[in-house]
Amino acid sequence: MSLKRILVHYDATPRGERALTMALTLAQAQDAHLIGCAVEAEPRIPTYAAAQIPADVIDVLIAEQHKVIETAHKAFDKVMDSNGWSDRSEFIETRGDVSRMLSKIGRGCDLIVVGQAEPDKEALEVEELPDNLVLESGRPILIVPYIGNRKPIGGHALLCWNDTREAARAMSDALPLLNAASKVTVLSVDTTGRQTEVTGAGAARFLSAHGLDAELRRMPASGLDVGSAILNESADVGADLIVMGAYGHSRLRESILGGATNTILKDMTLPVVMSH
Repeated sequence: MSLKRILVHYDATPRGERALTMALTLAQAQDAHLIGCAVEAEPRIPTYAAAQIPADVIDVLIAEQHKVIETAHKAFDKVMDSNGWSDRSEFIETRGDVSRMLSKIGRGCDLIVVGQAEPDKEALEVEELPDNLVLESGRPILIVPYIGNRKPIGGHALLCWNDTREAARAMSDALPLLNAASKVTVLSVDTTGRQTEVTGAGAARFLSAHGLDAELRRMPASGLDVGSAILNESADVGADLIVMGAYGHSRLRESILGGATNTILKDMTLPVVMSH
């Protein structure tokens, strides 16, 4: 089982470059078709101000956006050509709401790759993009941290487990990536003191049945929130990838995510795959 189609959000920014590097590496490892996508966002003009802004000013804003998209397209093609992946890739230029368009295109892919925004340095819609994609796309999302990918994935994956639908979905969605790992740790963080020997055992057996070297680890939260406990454990075991379910819902374009999900999205130090 391998990935066949990978979508990457690429806009020629440093964030986009990190996402593209990860996506291309995965495409080459999985022999997958790589789809780059840049979305030309509609100019955000408050209704009360729209009538006061001359049409030629709006035209300039649209032209600048279009130029950014063209630059990204050319840069993507150059990277594909230099890596011998031109015949296994394509680039889509589209226009509209970024998360909605990426979700729509991504539903026809095995994985969507995006970069984490650098805190307080990018637009709110960019910061919230991973959140929205996780909740709207119906596909697994791989988020590359803004600090970069310090080591290649494929060595040690950490699967977060709490016996929920979301955790099971993440495990299944990420199976091609877990299969590529040399080792998988199934981590269950006990926040209630009621874990038993059964907790996580089914997940470990599932992975073992798929030929993975899976180790089950149960640990107390020890006063930490679950997200922080996961990040600490990932560092302790030397993980290069976290796989977890995302908890929450999206309503009227406002993402409402659970505490652990929010912590990971904010403080991640290694790539994370999330499914909802």
